[in-house]
Order: sequence, then structure tokens, then C-alpha cells
Amino acid sequence: MKSIALIGAAVVALVSPGVAIAQSPPELASPNANMPYLGVNGTFTLDTSVPASRHDPRNPARIVFNEMRQFSFYRDLEGREAIAQNCEYVYRGAAPDPFYYPRYQSSIWDQFELASDDPACSGFRYVILRAPHGEPIHMHFRYGGEDSSFQALLNMSTGASDENRINPWWSLYCAEGVTGCD
Repeated sequence: MKSIALIGAAVVALVSPGVAIAQSPPELASPNANMPYLGVNGTFTLDTSVPASRHDPRNPARIVFNEMRQFSFYRDLEGREAIAQNCEYVYRGAAPDPFYYPRYQSSIWDQFELASDDPACSGFRYVILRAPHGEPIHMHFRYGGEDSSFQALLNMSTGASDENRINPWWSLYCAEGVTGCD
């Protein structure tokens, strides 16, 4: 009998005018949620037609993604000079860009955290990327080491513009071998 009374009270609360119903905000999903591996699979190279991306020393020239779980980073476009290879990652969900979202609903970053203990990978502990999108396909990518965080990487979108430090940091990567992808 008590359970019927509780259910009845809940129904009255739901349909009574002026009664606020607490709802948790919906979980944000990647724009590529319906694609295998969020589209984070394959080789992407730095868009050499964009000077800010090409001249930023933070940007690896080549990134190889294996099914959204294993990333390799290279200094050169051809993939001969490895920075870190076969770094294992865990997907930590999607987060809105603090500058562009919600005005641009697709401005969502996917977050990955390092799961392997290879010292070469430690500089890439936190990785965020705007999943591959557009035509031609391209993505944006940021990373940080032990002293960073997802929030610090996201906040780079709101930092003051500084051409000497190439900020805000908006690296641009195309599907392998493509340039002029934005």
C-alpha cells in the first residue's frame, strides 16, 4: 500500500502545474557517435597549407589512429621519425568547446586518456580532438602531459590570441596526404 501511495504522489508531482522537475542534463555525445570508432581510425597528416598549423612546434606532423584505442605520433609527414608509437588510450567521453559551443553544435571534443606506461607516450597523457569531420575530412588535435588536464586543453579555445605563441592552439590535420582541408 505504501508503494502505491508513493507512486501516486510521484504522478501528482509530475502533472501538477508549477512543480519543477529536476532532470540531469543530457550526456553530450560526439558528433561522430554513430561512426565506427568515432571516425578516429587511420592516418592523418598536418595540413601544410595552413602556416599556423605547419609552424607550431607542438603539432606532430603525422598521427596514426588504430580503432580509437592506439595512437602513434611522428615528427615527419612520412612516419619515419617516431615521437611515440602504439600508445594505448581509453575514451573518456565528449566535451563542448568552451568558445564555440553551443553556437556551433558540432564543436565537441572527444577526450582520450593514456592507459599505457611507455615513457615515450607520457607527453601525450591527455588527448582531445575534434573527431574527423567536413569535406575534405579533417580534424583538430591537442595534447598535454602529466601536468595538463582535459580542462586545460579545452580552455585553450578561450585563451587570448597571441601570434608569437600561436594561440589559440588550433592544429589542423587532413586525411593522409591531403592539404587544404579546412
